[in-house]
Amino acid sequence: MTKRTLAFTFILAFLPFAANAAQNSAHVVLDSNVIVGTTELPKGNYKVVWTGTDPNVQVTFTNGAWTKTVPAHIVEGRNNIEAELTNVKDSKTFLTAIQLRNATLQFGDATHSGE
Repeated sequence: MTKRTLAFTFILAFLPFAANAAQNSAHVVLDSNVIVGTTELPKGNYKVVWTGTDPNVQVTFTNGAWTKTVPAHIVEGRNNIEAELTNVKDSKTFLTAIQLRNATLQFGDATHSGE
């Protein structure tokens, strides 16, 4: 009985950490190659995970065995739609932000994305 109680207590103590970790990840589909900062991401399906303290985070893009990490800013807040925001400059497509349900990840200088 003591082992069962201890295991149950451990599970209850671990749940908030597991829930928080799930909130710091998303899956995105890039329909074309994009550049994030100085890193080129080939089109494909990516798991996106971010770590760090607000507002500065490190975002890791993973597609199979391929992984790249880039710096970003996170802005907490509800978005009505989830989307990838891009900017085309000199025939190159730059990923400036990813809008998720409860936050936006901004890459590079996203404040000038309309130039």
